[in-house]
Amino acid sequence: MIPDAAPNVGIVGIGSYLPPRRITNEDIERCVNTTAQWIVSRTGIKERRYVSPDTCTSDLAAWAAADAIDDAKLGPSDIGLTVLGTSTPDWILPATSCHVQTKLGLPAAPAFDVSAVCSGFVYSLAVAHSMFNLCCPNSHALVIGADTFSKLLDFEDRTSSVFFGDGAGAVVLGKVPAGYGILANELMASGALHDIIKVPAGGLHLPASTDTLSGRQHYFRMDGKAVWKYVTTTIPKLVPAVLAKAKLEAADIDLFIFHQANRVMVDYCATQLGIDPARLHYTVEKYGNTAAASIPVTLHDAIQQGRVQRGSHLVLVTVGGGMTAAATVMRWY
Repeated sequence: MIPDAAPNVGIVGIGSYLPPRRITNEDIERCVNTTAQWIVSRTGIKERRYVSPDTCTSDLAAWAAADAIDDAKLGPSDIGLTVLGTSTPDWILPATSCHVQTKLGLPAAPAFDVSAVCSGFVYSLAVAHSMFNLCCPNSHALVIGADTFSKLLDFEDRTSSVFFGDGAGAVVLGKVPAGYGILANELMASGALHDIIKVPAGGLHLPASTDTLSGRQHYFRMDGKAVWKYVTTTIPKLVPAVLAKAKLEAADIDLFIFHQANRVMVDYCATQLGIDPARLHYTVEKYGNTAAASIPVTLHDAIQQGRVQRGSHLVLVTVGGGMTAAATVMRWY
């Protein structure tokens, strides 16, 4: 478990980027064996965004990060650490964060990727928080969640292809007054379940070959029933655990930002936790599951809609492949 950093580090800038290309359920219906109504009833998703063929994860990450740095009223020279959560990197190596660093003209400060699939942003946030005093005594940390899952989807597989969209969200961490900022982080992984969300081929375990290509093994695969079981048994334990670390109760929280995997799943978990739907914020209906981008994109959307004020207590909670899970409690400054 990564230890929490010294207090009084919080989000001082936020940004996001969603590709302009909208893909409706009717568009999906034309290439997948499903119906628009089935998608809405099972997931709550009405549309999602896809990148153009010449756009990659580092592009989305850089655009969202530039938005966050501008929101913080800072410049590239003010960034002392970059952590990118993604499972759709530009390459196996080097780290996509290094490409983002170059695109933004950031200093030669530490930059690395975190691969925790849909938990990637909250994992990255916790890592940057824990490293802040080491890397950013007189600067700021940039934390990004970005993914382009549209390039990994198999449109012969309706169990996974209907869920995902592309996007990026980013935050700038800086020093904030006492009582504000990140109050607690809780991370976990259940590696025995690593097989239920995967891209089978393309890594060193199963390198690309004519067999892997003909077997369609370079596409995203997901065991939906196993994912549902993990999420609905893990989140009801994770949220109380992170609240206990922050010395807060669920009733103290103004807004919960859940990973936007599936509206039905989010509602089910919220009901288990006794959370009033009025204290949830959703983007899943218009963006789908944007993987590591989901949490920062949804947080930014909530801020833009006036749902987050100075002093608001927030919980960010997510689950991803691995299987991984993560939650953060913060008080907004």
